[in-house]
Amino acid sequence: MDQVEQVQDLKKRWATVEFETTPDNEDLAAWLMIQCGSTGCEIIEMDPGGDIVVRATFDEVEVSEELLLKIQTSLEEYGLSQALSTLRHKSVEEEDWLVKWKEGLEPFNIGNQFLICPPWSLDSLTKEEIGVRKILILEPGMAFGTGLHATTQYCLTAFEMQPKPQRIIDVGTGSGILAIAAAMLTGPKAVIIGVDTDPVAIEVATKNLELNKVEGRVELICGSTEAVSRKDFDVIFSNLTCEDIISILPEYERLLAPGGFVICAGILKEKLKMLDKVLAKRRWVKRDEQITGIWAGITISR
Repeated sequence: MDQVEQVQDLKKRWATVEFETTPDNEDLAAWLMIQCGSTGCEIIEMDPGGDIVVRATFDEVEVSEELLLKIQTSLEEYGLSQALSTLRHKSVEEEDWLVKWKEGLEPFNIGNQFLICPPWSLDSLTKEEIGVRKILILEPGMAFGTGLHATTQYCLTAFEMQPKPQRIIDVGTGSGILAIAAAMLTGPKAVIIGVDTDPVAIEVATKNLELNKVEGRVELICGSTEAVSRKDFDVIFSNLTCEDIISILPEYERLLAPGGFVICAGILKEKLKMLDKVLAKRRWVKRDEQITGIWAGITISR
């Protein structure tokens, strides 16, 4: 094997899955791929007003039969079975994917106080942008929340309305965006914890904490809420699926301080009634609700 071949072998490869669907299914399709383990989704327009291509990238060299079955089952379960006829997969080199991925990430406003900015765009910010909002630097690392999603938007906006919480936990912290925002909005004595079962997410969040110089303010835990011993949180971020929120409610009851709030997002609007029934049964009270497209965000307390 010559030197060129050796270098090519060292390049990381990612498995990609893509399929065609209608533009109104874009948000749901991308969300489904994230639930299947995708580290990022790219939306490609085919023709103006026509179908789109959803391209999801996975941290695997090749798409396994298990992953393919999971994707097929998810598309069928959520009414996107028509996309199965166009479903295809291949392996791509990391550098090729990274270039295209970074081209689509630009600074954007989130909540009432923040401007989310990738590190490579910092130099392009204007004085007006820097002076008006808090700059939250985010290196998504080809994965997780960038704040563009309506669910992340709801979490942060709802948090800004809470009266000076001092103990915050972000369940499923991903890129760490919500934990970082909490650190920037609270005083130095606030306790902020981010938990995630995915070690890659913890690595990404760690880097983002450092970029925003709040690494000493947020504790990251690789694992579930069961690894957290505190029981006095004022706010719990829960940007998870409806099913995950339901399954973890007993843990929230353990973790939440009297008078505390859980800010829930990632809930498909069509599943909100199912969640409402469980909340009522477990004596949770809904304090706020916001519907954005196919998504629902709610704030609940005991």
